[in-house]
Amino acid sequence: MDPEDGHAIPRPVRPRKPAKPGFRGYYRPNGGWAGKLPQVDEFFGVSSQVSGGFWPFSTDMVLPVSGVPLGQLRGNGAAVCCDPISWFRDGIVSQPSMFVLGLPAIGKSTLVRRLVWGMSAMGVSAIIPGDLKGEYTELIRLLNGQVISLGTHQGSVNLLDPGDVHSKLKLLNGTLRDDLMEDYHNRRLSGIEVIIGIMRQSTGGSLSDVESNVLSTALKVLYEKTKNDKRPPIIADLRDLIANPPGSVKNELRSAATFEDPEDDEIYRKETHSLIASLNGLANPNGKFGGMFCQQTSDSIDVSRPVCYDIHSLAGAEDAVVAAVLATTWSSAFAAKNAADLLAEAGLEPKRVHVMVLDEMHRALRSSPLMVDKFDLLTRLNRQWGFGQIMITHTFADLLSMATEDQNNKARGFVERSAIKILGALTSSEVDKYLRKESGLQIFQREEDLLSDWTTPVSYQSQAARKGRGKFLIKIGGLPGIAFNLRLCDLELSGFNDTNQKWHE
Repeated sequence: MDPEDGHAIPRPVRPRKPAKPGFRGYYRPNGGWAGKLPQVDEFFGVSSQVSGGFWPFSTDMVLPVSGVPLGQLRGNGAAVCCDPISWFRDGIVSQPSMFVLGLPAIGKSTLVRRLVWGMSAMGVSAIIPGDLKGEYTELIRLLNGQVISLGTHQGSVNLLDPGDVHSKLKLLNGTLRDDLMEDYHNRRLSGIEVIIGIMRQSTGGSLSDVESNVLSTALKVLYEKTKNDKRPPIIADLRDLIANPPGSVKNELRSAATFEDPEDDEIYRKETHSLIASLNGLANPNGKFGGMFCQQTSDSIDVSRPVCYDIHSLAGAEDAVVAAVLATTWSSAFAAKNAADLLAEAGLEPKRVHVMVLDEMHRALRSSPLMVDKFDLLTRLNRQWGFGQIMITHTFADLLSMATEDQNNKARGFVERSAIKILGALTSSEVDKYLRKESGLQIFQREEDLLSDWTTPVSYQSQAARKGRGKFLIKIGGLPGIAFNLRLCDLELSGFNDTNQKWHE
């Protein structure tokens, strides 16, 4: 106060500094006040100890940049690239093979179509020897490939000319021709044996040693008679040759049937009766197979571009018919691939790399034990034969539903020998019981939890899909898996990836 007049004396006021937030933020409304802070334990360890203690690692592994772009890595969005051919060429895996497992409707076929599309751009043509659902036909047409339609009354494949090799044999000579001729004979013989075995499955019979010997001899005799013809023989010609052999080859066929008394016509007719009856069933256009095997091949396979055997019209047929058709189309595809390689070796065609896509394989495996043997040979020799493979099924349990334990053991090896496993939504029991214990695949607990979580629906609402739709995990040996989200472009979203088209109005 002023002592003279009693008034207050004004004083300068220091400006207030804005309060700084404390360790827990501002203690006021909307001030970010943290009620509780997490406590993180600190520890020290050498690199080997720390690396074995974290999953995923604190520093990401370097992702391969070779292969078909598939999508983005879950977590940081990095690009994920993969396909069996590129990874084999770059030495990432030792076998150009891939196995895709996952529950229905999660996008397995969509993923494989992306692989087919991408590898086609890299010069690798896909061969799809049996499209049971018609899921690949639109893509193959888009790639200017070949779609061969087969059904009970649609299209045909000549069992005596798998891969249309009859005309190609005339282009080769020397050792290359001998190699192709041997492969040609073996494929015709094994193809007919497989189909007759499937036909006799209801009676529990298969070809006897005598029948196989007669069939092999007749095929060689028939080829020598027709090798200069413009068109190859058909099943009816083979049936007639065995039923009524001409005098020039009668003794040769009789000796194949019996060594005890080759001159006895009665013994020969008895030994060949069942074989002739089976061949007659294949030659009958009104029989079970509806003319698919009794005529000349309606559409010759061209492996210089992508190829798809469209057999979706047989999806509702009995397993025996489907298995017989699959055995035939696979035999034709492999025969054509082998012929193309030998022609390339002779300098008559450019060298090409192919990838085989084997979808819905569990249905073919269950139809005949001979199909298991064919798959087993394929998974063992694909690298030597010069092509990659992509096998697709729903669960590992599908591969262990064969008639015998020996067949189950062979089917188990399909997954074990596949260098790349791509896993979609799978239950914990499937992962632990089959993948981890049956196949020996090293799957970490975090990965099992992830795959199991993907099986859960998003909600109860209409059109709610599983969490795992479009999500996959790439596994190679004991390495941590690469979890990624499949990313589709506008063209892929335009319709040909929709496997539920028949449900749309």
